[in-house]
Amino acid sequence: MDFSFNASTFRDLFHAAVAEYLEDETPVEDDMNSAHNLLSAMDQAIDVMVRADADSAVRNEMTAESMGMLEEKDISQIGQYALDLLEGMVAFVQNKTGEQNRDLLRLSLPLSLWVARHGGKLSQIDMVVNSLAGYANEIAESHPLAELTGVIKEVVDACDDEIRRDFEQTNMMRPWRILNLNYGIVATRSHQPELIEQAYDALAKNLPQDAREFFKEGLQQMDIVGYPDEVREVVERYNKMWGSESVLH
Repeated sequence: MDFSFNASTFRDLFHAAVAEYLEDETPVEDDMNSAHNLLSAMDQAIDVMVRADADSAVRNEMTAESMGMLEEKDISQIGQYALDLLEGMVAFVQNKTGEQNRDLLRLSLPLSLWVARHGGKLSQIDMVVNSLAGYANEIAESHPLAELTGVIKEVVDACDDEIRRDFEQTNMMRPWRILNLNYGIVATRSHQPELIEQAYDALAKNLPQDAREFFKEGLQQMDIVGYPDEVREVVERYNKMWGSESVLH
């Protein structure tokens, strides 16, 4: 299960996902939000990402200064631009069909990982959070769940300060909250204590107002689902640290 950004694969998947919706669309040169222009702009964005990848490949041979390496803000801007184009295409398809295209939405994951793995920051996580939740619902085996846990951690770590400030705490469905809760849930389902502890520490830091409910509900799940003893020990320990009241997952 590899969610990494590969330019050739990404380009093929993007074109394949939108091809049928472009057949009856007439190109409009002066409308940057037209489907054909979005497609062309995405191809250009992919080319920029390829050049950045090439620069990264020689990072060990020359200093960042001598190579003119892209800075964090540059990576973030490139990634945000590509995500904006993807969101525009998702909206275009939704307007035509009345529903979101899952294959398009899931392309937000390799884009987000590209940003994260190049040291950039994510300022838009709605699409990737929805995609990660979809994958979590489809995966049942512990090993791929452990891999997915690592991917979620990368996305969490790459979120920018504005997202981390978590100002919209009255919105229970805000992406930052869903992302961190799913991080904890997927880690628990992986049955790997080390991953569970990492996710629980992150959740307690990022969503302190939800931690008590999360750990109590997690402990209840131990009996319902029948988790291994080593998983139960971790959940019991965090539940004791945070006390317990109320219900969540």
